[in-house]
Amino acid sequence: MTSALALLATYLAVPAFLELLQRGGAVRANHQQQQVPVGGGFLFVWMGSLAAALAGQLGPGRQLATGPGAAGMPVILFTAAALGYSLLGLFDDLVGTRKQTGLLGHGRALLQGHLTSGAVKALAGGIFGFVLAVYRLPVKGLGAAPTEAGLFRSAVDGLLIAASANTLNLFDLRPGRAGKAFLAGWALMLLGGSPVSTALLPWVGSFLGYFSFDLRGEVMMGDAGSNSLGALLGLAACYALALPFRLVLLAFLILLHLLAERISFSQVIDNHWILHRLDSWGRREP
Repeated sequence: MTSALALLATYLAVPAFLELLQRGGAVRANHQQQQVPVGGGFLFVWMGSLAAALAGQLGPGRQLATGPGAAGMPVILFTAAALGYSLLGLFDDLVGTRKQTGLLGHGRALLQGHLTSGAVKALAGGIFGFVLAVYRLPVKGLGAAPTEAGLFRSAVDGLLIAASANTLNLFDLRPGRAGKAFLAGWALMLLGGSPVSTALLPWVGSFLGYFSFDLRGEVMMGDAGSNSLGALLGLAACYALALPFRLVLLAFLILLHLLAERISFSQVIDNHWILHRLDSWGRREP
């Protein structure tokens, strides 16, 4: 019910929100060099977070809690991940430039003494991911010293959350592409029978209310949307997968980042007919 409400509320709110972005000058040239409102993801992230808060009060999200004193913790963690990474993404959307691209580009600029919004987002996103991972672990009691195994799991999970957040950003180069990747990741968890898929329902609903506007090329979700959706998938994977599988997934995401520094994912998708059909499905650009 809360997911359906989030879908409807978001769909009705998008036109007014796009007008607000236009008036505020939050526009950017898309891949067709058309000026389009950017940062639209901030709306569906907030709508989903409000729906998640409501769902948490009703009880469904509490089933994932682990450890004494952790009741309701997943609702809080997923909401914190959604809003935190969305704020970092919005910061990059509003003040960032495209002079430096990729993690290596922002790293080189930082070594040369130039702080970029991408570097701030990467550093803060990595630290925030680790904090979320620490709070995800079962509560051992106040003052308990972290074990080496616990620190290792937190490091893996923190990197996985941060890498997932940026991976969705890598795909946010065409209308609907990042959104389809998010829905595909959620569908895999749902088909796999993982109960964590229900924790994402509020954001799935709010995103679906926004999705048609993105497919039509009327708005870009920006980093405010893609980083948040990726972080949600990363945090969900921490709950759904055993540690060995999380390590494999983390290695795969790191490989994707390394490949993104050398090749164009858009060219790869356009040159493969199956990927191209999936990528262009539903897209109705002006």
